[in-house]
Amino acid sequence: MKVLKKTLTVLLTIAVVLTAVFLAGRYGWKLGGFRACQGAGITSVEVSETAVHITGFYPGSFPEGFCGYYSKEQDGKLYVGFRFSAVFGFFETGDFDITIPIKGKINEVILKTRMNEASLWRAPTGFLPQSEQYGVYVKLERNDVVSVSMSYDGFNRGMNNADLTAIESGEYIFMDNDIMMVSKDAGTPVPFRITAKDADGRIVASGAFSFDAQVEKMFLTITADGRIMEDKDDEG
Repeated sequence: MKVLKKTLTVLLTIAVVLTAVFLAGRYGWKLGGFRACQGAGITSVEVSETAVHITGFYPGSFPEGFCGYYSKEQDGKLYVGFRFSAVFGFFETGDFDITIPIKGKINEVILKTRMNEASLWRAPTGFLPQSEQYGVYVKLERNDVVSVSMSYDGFNRGMNNADLTAIESGEYIFMDNDIMMVSKDAGTPVPFRITAKDADGRIVASGAFSFDAQVEKMFLTITADGRIMEDKDDEG
């Protein structure tokens, strides 16, 4: 009888430990917020008045299961990050289909990890009228660009269509206005780099520039032959 009780106790302890490990792996990572989040392949983003619906997949070659998402709604933007685990890759796929409830109007959905941010969706009308948006703008003259990223001061911000199709050329894309505050706080121009990639991940254009808060707006054009030129006379 004592042996049976001891065996049951051991089995119960093992079950409790395994359950704790499972729950920690499944949900405990959320304690780290966006610092624990990973990037993801996004196939669709749909925004309604009450929720944001996102579908996607784990982008790596080794199978990892989807653990969940972490999100934050702030100033008309929805920041969202995802978490995958190799442990759960044996039980489920990395594909996900989530619906995130929202409280207010969303003008932009941003994929956020510890170091990077990438715009997944923007309202057609824009976050603010262009006359009120200070920062960096980029226009494309080529039709094979799938993503445009801007990096500075250890920070990276990118833009791509949710379905990973080529970005429409001919119109200015508002990239970032945080660099405006960085330059203003530092009291000096801030160096940054613009990088454009095609569907295969190849860099088709790259260039280094400096943004000065006193200028307020900077307009760049990625030309058909892969150069990035500053449009100093452009008013947007």
